[in-house]
Amino acid sequence: MAKLRVSSHDECRLPPTRDITAAHAARVYDYWLGGKDNFAADRIAAEEMIAVRPTIIRDIRANRAFPGRAARFPASDAGRRQFLDIGTGIPAGDNTHEVAQSAAPECRIVYVDNDPIVLAHARALLSSSPWGRARTWTRTSRSRPGS
Repeated sequence: MAKLRVSSHDECRLPPTRDITAAHAARVYDYWLGGKDNFAADRIAAEEMIAVRPTIIRDIRANRAFPGRAARFPASDAGRRQFLDIGTGIPAGDNTHEVAQSAAPECRIVYVDNDPIVLAHARALLSSSPWGRARTWTRTSRSRPGS
């Protein structure tokens, strides 16, 4: 793939060690969700997939809605107060903590992902929330549980 020209706005959103000239799955997914945490290479790859599979945006949004439904009932009706969100992805609207804590503010959520790009976005986007005491971001791998 040819090197893409990016704007200075794009360049300042991630540390310079990140390659923003190549598409990244989490950022492509963010684009499909209507997010802003993606770059030119991600948008190009996302649009190429849309051309091949026009229903992908509907499917991705349905997939993204599931964690909210999965957290809402246990928090509101079943009395659950602890949640584990594995393979979190880049934060988007209606994150697990937002849904669970809207039903029961004392809910605690641990987010786990092994992708350093996802973790960088998570730290930047979620650390200033008033619910910060209820979330932990962990970088781990299923194949290396101690990592």
